[in-house]
Amino acid sequence: MKRLASPPAERAQRLAHCPLFADLDPADLASVAAFAETRQYDQGEILFHAKAPAEGFHVVADGLVKVFRTGAEGREQVLHLFGRGEPCGEVAVFHGGAYPATAQAMTAARTLYLSRTDFLDAARRRPELLLTMLGVLSLRLRRFVDLIDDLSLKEVSARLALRLLELAGEAGAEGEGVPLRVSKATLAAQIGTVPETLSRTLARMQQRGVILVEGRTVTVLNAKALRAVADGGKV
Repeated sequence: MKRLASPPAERAQRLAHCPLFADLDPADLASVAAFAETRQYDQGEILFHAKAPAEGFHVVADGLVKVFRTGAEGREQVLHLFGRGEPCGEVAVFHGGAYPATAQAMTAARTLYLSRTDFLDAARRRPELLLTMLGVLSLRLRRFVDLIDDLSLKEVSARLALRLLELAGEAGAEGEGVPLRVSKATLAAQIGTVPETLSRTLARMQQRGVILVEGRTVTVLNAKALRAVADGGKV
């Protein structure tokens, strides 16, 4: 990790992309940017470890960061992937205990790090920050509930179909290629399976004309059929 010098105006501009700070007026945004620390991480570098003291959180400025937990047998479960403008580790602001999971840079990444002490000082001056954070955490909780439902109630094919539909929705309409931002191993970890099972499931979907897989690009050929698989249908 490298600490980088950056102009306060640049830090404020990057923070403005984060939902926590998007509605702050310029003066309040500048006050938060004043204590934000710019950090650079290489691909594969750890931002924080699970069970380490939670002394602050990050806002991703550039790159991709994954948050994951590792089971007793070494199997990885990806909880979140964070991109530009998304907060990472912000739960530390409330409980001040330990990080519940590990964060790792999937690509070269730049973040703005805000210490818990500095952020709470700012929140005392602007309580709206805490209300906004509550909204962000509520959305995060909903994602966790959905993840638990998916892992416990749905087959691998349904979980994969749902993830592909989400990616297709981000990328565009049916028939357009969806670039996978992560490796197939990471995608497998996201949906709670292993790469071998993921590859077999992708192959079955392709054989049935539901999708087309070309390297790390997946094209949805039949969105209706993919939705049926996501709803529990067979592939």
